Formats: sequence, structure tokens, C-alpha cells
Amino acid sequence: MELINLIAPVFAVILTGYVFSWTQLLGEDTSDALVQFAVYVLIPAIMFYLIGQEKFENLLNYGFYLSYGGTLMLLFVVLFVCLKTVVGFQIGSATVAAFAGVASNTALVALPILHAIFGSKGALPAVLANLVVAVLLLVMTTILESSAGHKASTKTPIYKILVNVLKNPIIAATLLGVAYSFTDIGFSDAVSDYLELLSQALAAVALFAIGFTTSVRTIVQTGPLILFLTLVKLIVAPGLVLVAAHLVGLDPLWTIAATVSSAVPTAKNIFLLAKHYDQEPQLAAHIVSATSFLSVGTLILWLFVLHHLYPTAFQLN
Repeated sequence: MELINLIAPVFAVILTGYVFSWTQLLGEDTSDALVQFAVYVLIPAIMFYLIGQEKFENLLNYGFYLSYGGTLMLLFVVLFVCLKTVVGFQIGSATVAAFAGVASNTALVALPILHAIFGSKGALPAVLANLVVAVLLLVMTTILESSAGHKASTKTPIYKILVNVLKNPIIAATLLGVAYSFTDIGFSDAVSDYLELLSQALAAVALFAIGFTTSVRTIVQTGPLILFLTLVKLIVAPGLVLVAAHLVGLDPLWTIAATVSSAVPTAKNIFLLAKHYDQEPQLAAHIVSATSFLSVGTLILWLFVLHHLYPTAFQLN
């Protein structure tokens, strides 16, 4: 009952967004506006705040990077090889499909969920998980540039890819937060209250936007491959991350955060890259929609498992 009380409001907001989309009471551009507000204002603010207030040494959690980032990268390699040899995908298509099975929407889903349940202590690992996903997306973009650049509308030099990644407000705020934490200055009460006020709006805005953009119609159209990759993303990946975190002796809270971060839907950036390089954009779109819809149920199951394994960690907030 305690766990249900914690997670019910989170999924109720997602359901509210879906209901408003289904009834068409709000315009179709509502989600775009909310996502832009979250990406350019709310998420950068909370990332800078959460990281900047931490001591620099607290950010160097190598066990988290190993269990979360290392596991996902290894799983990507396995998926890539299988898709290329068994399914017969070309390099570009295999890259998009494999990353769709591992890369999570940590910024818009994992971060607000963990922040809503655990407060700032639970959100910090999600912030660092977003760095891992950013690195994964950078690797994906580099592979697509080198292997399928001739299909893209424009062939972007590698240095411009790096610049564009660094210009991303979420990544920029994260790196600035790391630099600020190194100074050990901290925040004044006024600045802290300002950033805290912005961070409180993140969960409602992001979760409502997710529900508003969830499409049941595309779930019906899913085929065996999409179902397979969706199960890998929502069941296999979190399970492997949980086992890896246990093996490296990760702290319970960080173990929960790593598992939840790997269990959330596929990052929407994958669809944008797939569309740009003309490499299986429909496949990417269906996986994003399928994982967004089905994760409502699988996330609840994972949270029940994690609550059973680490009951005291859920009392932190």
C-alpha cells in the first residue's frame, strides 16, 4: 500500500495527459509547448541545481556508471550483432534498432519519477544517467554519420555533432553543474529557493506531456521485432542493470535509480536521429510509442520488485 501511494500520483498525471489528448480538449501543439518548457527551462534548472549543490566527489560513482552505462553498452553490442546477422539489417538500421532497445528517456521520465518518489536524493542518479544516455546517443550519431551519411539530408562533420551535443540545454546545464560543484561554493537561500521552485514544476509538466503524446494506435501496429525490442527495453535491460548493480555492491538508492532509469521508455531523440538519417524512422517511432504505453505497467512491476528488495530505501523522502 505504501508503494501504491507513492507511485499512483505519478501515473495518474500521465493518465490525465492521455485523457486530455484523447478528448482533444487541448490543441495538438500543447505537448510540444510543454516539452520545450521542460527541456529549455525546468530540466536544465533542476540538473544544475541538483549537481551544483553536491560535492564533486559525490558525482564520481563509478559503480553506477559501470552497472548502468556498461550494461547498456554491452546489451547494445549484443543487439546490434543479432540484428545484423540474424535479421539482416544494414549497419544504420541495426544501430537505430539496437539503441532503441537500450537508450532511455531519462530526462523526461526517469528524472521526474525518481524526484517525485525520493526527492533530490533520487533525482541525482537520474541526472547522471542522462549523461550516460547522452554519450550513447553521441555514439549512435557518430555511427550513423560514418555508415549512412549519404542518406542524410546533410552530412554533418563530427566536430559539429560534438558542438550540437554541448549546446543542448540539458547537457550544457549538467556540465555547468559539474563545474560549479567543483568550486564547492554552494547556493544562497534566494537562488536555492528559485531553483527549487522551478524543479517542483518538472514532474507535473513532463509527466502530463508524456501522457498527452502516448499513442495507443501505434501499439496495435507493432510487429514481432518491435515487440521483441520493447520487451528487451522494459524487461531485459532493467533486469541486467539490477543484477549488475547488485554484483558491484551499489548503494540501494542508486541501485533503484539505475534500474528505474533503464526501465523507462525509449528516448525520443532516437526517432529524430532515425528520421534525419532515413534509417528505420517508423521502427523507432513505434518502439518509442510502445515502450511509452507499456512501461506504465512494467514500471509498476519493477517498483514493486525494488520495494520488496530495498524497502527501507523507499522511506527516504
